[in-house]
Amino acid sequence: MSDVEMLVKEKLVSLKKQAINALAEKNPQLYSLLNIYLTGKKYRFGLQITEDGRKVDDFTILSEGLDITEVQSGVLSPEVQHPFGVIKPYAIIEKDALEKMLQDEHAFVHEPFTMLRKYISDITIKFMR
Repeated sequence: MSDVEMLVKEKLVSLKKQAINALAEKNPQLYSLLNIYLTGKKYRFGLQITEDGRKVDDFTILSEGLDITEVQSGVLSPEVQHPFGVIKPYAIIEKDALEKMLQDEHAFVHEPFTMLRKYISDITIKFMR
């Protein structure tokens, strides 16, 4: 497993689980609203990691409700169903920015909205056709 795969499959997935657990504890109303809306729905989100602007690896993150069920490496196949059809969103992030985000793990768990504002400029969202 490459270092990029380890960052995504182990550290990023772990951070997401911790953030969801913290959300459930601190904001149970918001958590229950999200959980009700997403329960039983399956989504695939794409993530592309770059280094100095060059693509290093692609990932497809499969989720069911609020839980990540699988992370596929080397594949960029996002798909989100919504009332108007299917969209295919994926995020592009530099490896260095991802590493910085993961170093702020404690802050992400306890202050997720502040940390999102801090790192949102490092993430580019695109849509596949």
